[in-house]
Amino acid sequence: MLILLSALACYQENIPEVDFTGTVVLPRAAATRLIPTYDADGNISGSEEVTDPRLIGPVFLGAYAGIDLSSFAYPHPSMGPILDASTPGNAFPYGGTSVGRFDFACYDMLACKVVTGRFSDYNDVLDYFRMIGRPVTDFDGSEITYGSTYQQQCYYYYYATSDEEISFIGAEDFTENSAGDFEATFHMPHTTFTEGMAMWGFMDAPFIDALATSSNGTFTTCQETNSHEVPDYNNTYTEGEEVSDALNYPSLSITAGDWVGDGNTFVTSADEQPTVNLSFQYTGE
Repeated sequence: MLILLSALACYQENIPEVDFTGTVVLPRAAATRLIPTYDADGNISGSEEVTDPRLIGPVFLGAYAGIDLSSFAYPHPSMGPILDASTPGNAFPYGGTSVGRFDFACYDMLACKVVTGRFSDYNDVLDYFRMIGRPVTDFDGSEITYGSTYQQQCYYYYYATSDEEISFIGAEDFTENSAGDFEATFHMPHTTFTEGMAMWGFMDAPFIDALATSSNGTFTTCQETNSHEVPDYNNTYTEGEEVSDALNYPSLSITAGDWVGDGNTFVTSADEQPTVNLSFQYTGE
């Protein structure tokens, strides 16, 4: 019996899985947008350019067999067979992760509009949505003006007792580097390693229109229908969630204004800490 147990303890599955840690870099332009300005009566009077890391949407990152430079207007992961003319081929990622994800931010109007790792506190969220022309409101349409009111709603919704339990509040993922760009650390666990594989990703930029603000703060990778719903007396919260195939079929989510990997990051060692540059902006053409 001792001999058998010793043999089992030495068994190796030889699964080539690696936990990668790396850096994703977004150019300053990816966090720079035109936002509305207002006159003394509160009406939109024009626009101004601001640079703010809160304007960085969810970042999706994957490891792939290679990069395809001919099928799309931007670098795209190599695809498997196209079985339906209306659907691109599956990119079959070896592994994937994100830097920031959608989190339900306690009010129904914020479903799929708040990304983790972007807001330091409740007032930070309220300030951001006022900045883009979509003040946070409750079910009755009343604007939330105090962070303490917001905190109370989140504690009620999540049965929480501290801000550490609220995942969209806390340390920010992206910091400004010496070049004025924004970078963040990413962790891609349990990734099948193949020498020469490509690391690639994209950032889903929030829709922002300085003159017509009704859809500001929305994202292409949001799925509100068929997502988790929470009944609460006579109200129902629809929480929203990411689409499930963002890394398998990224072209279905990438739209004009999004930032895409340059296709120049290839991993040759399981010990590498790769840097992925999302420096290509898709203009829709």
